[in-house]
Amino acid sequence: MDKKKAEIKFPCRWEFRLIAATGTLDETRAAVCNIGEKENAAFEITDGESSGSGKYTALRVACEVDCIERARSLAASLSKAEGVRFLL
Repeated sequence: MDKKKAEIKFPCRWEFRLIAATGTLDETRAAVCNIGEKENAAFEITDGESSGSGKYTALRVACEVDCIERARSLAASLSKAEGVRFLL
């Protein structure tokens, strides 16, 4: 069986899922907004699901990217945002 990589057509909408501590969501949203301003990225931020214990909540952060390098760069910045425990 020949496996082929899916081809991504740029520019495209890219969505990141940030898993953050529920108690730091306001700080995490503010940090994401600051990153968006610094990186010139128009982020759309929406709430995602919470963990069963309520300790963690997902935030969906989406924007348009023009290449895979840009998506990787934004991912690196977002992963360092205050309160972020994990990035998908």
